[in-house]
Amino acid sequence: MHGITLTSAPADWEIFQQEKGSAVIHLEGSYQVHPAAIQAGVKSAVPVVRVVEEEDNRILIPWTPASGVTEGEGFSGTFETDIRVPAGGLYRIDTSLETQSTVPGLTWLYRGDCVLHVGVGNVFVIAGQSNSAGYSRDFCPDPPSLDVHLYRNRGRWDLAAHPMNESTFAGSPAHEEMGIPGPSPYLSFGKCYGKLTGMPVGLVQTALGGSPMSRWKPGEGDLYRNMTRRFRQTGGKYAGILWYQGCSDTEPGAAEQYYANFKEYVEAVRKELGYDIPVFTMQLNRQINGIHDACWGKVREAQRRAAEEIPHVHVISTTNLNLSDGIHNSAQANVVLGEKLANQCFGVLGGGAEFEAPALASGELVTETERERLGLAREGSWLKLTFAHVKNCFLLYSDLGKDSGYTLEDGRGEVEILKVRANREDKNKVYLHMARKPEGEALFSFAWQADPVRLPMVDEVTYLPPLSFYRLPLGQRGSNLDAGEGERGQNF
Repeated sequence: MHGITLTSAPADWEIFQQEKGSAVIHLEGSYQVHPAAIQAGVKSAVPVVRVVEEEDNRILIPWTPASGVTEGEGFSGTFETDIRVPAGGLYRIDTSLETQSTVPGLTWLYRGDCVLHVGVGNVFVIAGQSNSAGYSRDFCPDPPSLDVHLYRNRGRWDLAAHPMNESTFAGSPAHEEMGIPGPSPYLSFGKCYGKLTGMPVGLVQTALGGSPMSRWKPGEGDLYRNMTRRFRQTGGKYAGILWYQGCSDTEPGAAEQYYANFKEYVEAVRKELGYDIPVFTMQLNRQINGIHDACWGKVREAQRRAAEEIPHVHVISTTNLNLSDGIHNSAQANVVLGEKLANQCFGVLGGGAEFEAPALASGELVTETERERLGLAREGSWLKLTFAHVKNCFLLYSDLGKDSGYTLEDGRGEVEILKVRANREDKNKVYLHMARKPEGEALFSFAWQADPVRLPMVDEVTYLPPLSFYRLPLGQRGSNLDAGEGERGQNF
């Protein structure tokens, strides 16, 4: 065909990861002047490239001669060129063959291949199991947006729309969902993050329902190998990984190894990509009538620790989200989760306001003086908890200890929690009224069971509940609680 034929170019709908506000896009192709033009007389032929904004057909980058031109016979040849494109889109990339006739002053632009619906913004890799793949069975509004694109399991870029993990033309066991996938959190995430940043969002799907950590094991797991193939297919430059996984590891043996296995996964991915890619994780929600409560607690604790101890790993809580069946988030919950995750990512990556789940920072027994100042009941004992990442104060749905999600046990057994108190004067503080004072080493937990508290306390601004934690020893960061209660509060 005469004009420009592209032999290597972006795919329609592809999103490129911006770096410092732009991305370099590479093109290769061949060119050929039309035979009729050669007969009329041609002096020169130069491949040219431009970038046009699809919204209004405004020229963003005018016709620019390609570099790396190799001339052949009869005004034909090959070329390759790089163009630096600013963040934004959607763009159309046009090519043309600019010829100069032997007739003075006569030039002509011949046809060329074009690439449609390209954007420069932020690309995220989706990984994990069913709540990441999307298994909502119900419905709610979450329509497609031209600003959010998806690299589908069929191996090509497309407009993002639910279901995002369907396996049509996938051709690989790594993409064969057992059931019919539904809404996931990530279309909502992409739309919200795009709005916050003013840039389009690309999503690369690698999740699979029911997958345990063993299938994500570096070098051995089939899902890990599939993910690295996706890296090669989509360029290897991403803003972050969106990881939601762990339900399949809430069993004895696997739960105890979750932290080590997840850390191995993160380190291997970063070695594979050559940079410390941020990883955004979600603590497990719940399983109604689930078993192995302790294993659920251990996995959630591992997820909390990972964000605390592994650089550039972040976690968000999910235990106040409703379900569409016994274990999968509802469509409404996924829309909300996607928006919250986008706000967290914008706070970490985009310079936005911090949007983190409250995290337990310290705890101490309340002194007599403080008890009097706060007007707390004199019976029993009080524990003061201090949280990080609290925007304003906590909203309690109930002040009864049995509804709080907190559990405390010592050598004598369970320490009953009678009441919970929070107020705006101490915005990041929570007070637990205990039936008795803990003795010796006591183990403290929150929202840890397979099906934990249904309405946990939440930050009044973000509506995020505190991160779950499991069997934290009281006394590990300060004096031991069995030393007696005096004027000095005692920490854990």
